[in-house]
Amino acid sequence: MLKLKMIHVLVLIAFVGMFSSCKKYFGDVNKNPNDPAVVTPDVLLPIIQTNLAYTYWGDGSRFASIYTQHIDGVTRQFSVIQNYGIQGSDVDNMWSNLYSGVLADIKKLKEISVDKGYNHYEGAALVLEAYTLMFVTDMWGDIPYSNGFAGTDNLAPQFDSQESVYNTVFTLLDQAEAKLNIAAEGRAPAADDLFYGGDEAQWIKMINGLRARASLHLAKRNNSYYNDVLTALNNGLASSADDARLPFEATASGSAPWFQYIEQRADIAEGANYVARLNALNDPRVDFFGHDLTDVAHPYFTADQAVPMLSYTEALFMKAEALFKTEGATANTHDAYLDAIAASFDELDLNSDYAAYVAQNDVDPGQANLTLDNIMTQKYLSLYADPEVFNDWRRTGIPSLTPNSGSEVPRRLPYSENEVTFNSSASAYLTTTIFQRIWWDVN
Repeated sequence: MLKLKMIHVLVLIAFVGMFSSCKKYFGDVNKNPNDPAVVTPDVLLPIIQTNLAYTYWGDGSRFASIYTQHIDGVTRQFSVIQNYGIQGSDVDNMWSNLYSGVLADIKKLKEISVDKGYNHYEGAALVLEAYTLMFVTDMWGDIPYSNGFAGTDNLAPQFDSQESVYNTVFTLLDQAEAKLNIAAEGRAPAADDLFYGGDEAQWIKMINGLRARASLHLAKRNNSYYNDVLTALNNGLASSADDARLPFEATASGSAPWFQYIEQRADIAEGANYVARLNALNDPRVDFFGHDLTDVAHPYFTADQAVPMLSYTEALFMKAEALFKTEGATANTHDAYLDAIAASFDELDLNSDYAAYVAQNDVDPGQANLTLDNIMTQKYLSLYADPEVFNDWRRTGIPSLTPNSGSEVPRRLPYSENEVTFNSSASAYLTTTIFQRIWWDVN
């Protein structure tokens, strides 16, 4: 059985009773975290970060990667999902982990931080809340939020529109920056912060990176958001040292989500169409991203993988796209594009292969001939199995994907069966299909 295992915090988790496991293809039904009488922010913060990272790079990665064809489902449940037969019950665990786990714990962390005056813990909690809300609304669309988390006082929270959720995301990021821009009061994150070790300057860079990501999503609604992307990136991640990564451990109890899945399952394969695109460009990253997904010695999905929640590579691709949209195929755009590819190669220690790769005309057609297709295709190849690629494809239609089944590629996850069954406010979403567009995904 595949457990959702926490790293660095196992002893702390044992004290507060916050274990979670997976159902469906993972095993037992996930149990909501207990509500301990006493819990401190240094316990909650790493639990939230780990749970979020595990869900993002677990279910989130696998479901989105079927849609983007980064992976293929070959047997059992995933052979059904491969052909777009995904059901609400398939995402019950993911929904529960994000709501009963991550968002509920963030609420606790904020309450404690406000009560004690721990402004930097509050700032980190606000960033994580913005990240989680954006992830949830991008996958599902309208979601319960503003009237949620009231316990038995409200068992049927209404759904907020995606537009209002995005307004909340930007507000939360503004509030977080304000909290982190002043000196820490009382207790502050340190080693318990698994992203940045309590470095508030790096948290602020992450805030700006998330502003850029959110603005890019909304650019399909209004092209003016491309300027907001560039403004945010000017104060965002400046190098790979600023990446927001969750480091897992090569131990029986702390290994990374994809490693655990590969170790215990054999129903997913590397995406045939994706690998073909890599091979067509003589892309050396195929040895990492195209490796057999039944091999526990996978060179990318290692046991101790530090999974990227926001990376410098992504930031550079965002910059290249926003520059292309605002000023065309200029020298600035071309430089950002090449820098993004170089950053991806650097992540895999393939620096020595970079020059030969970009010397190919199909990779670098030159400044004047650079297209959005070049930029988005390289981002698609670089952010392997990252759910953000699904957002990119919905925004741009690049690369062109032939459906695995039928005539359409899905554009969202199905709503949780438990949510639409037991939340009477969800009745309007009972007929929502995976082929319907979310709010920002306009034609």
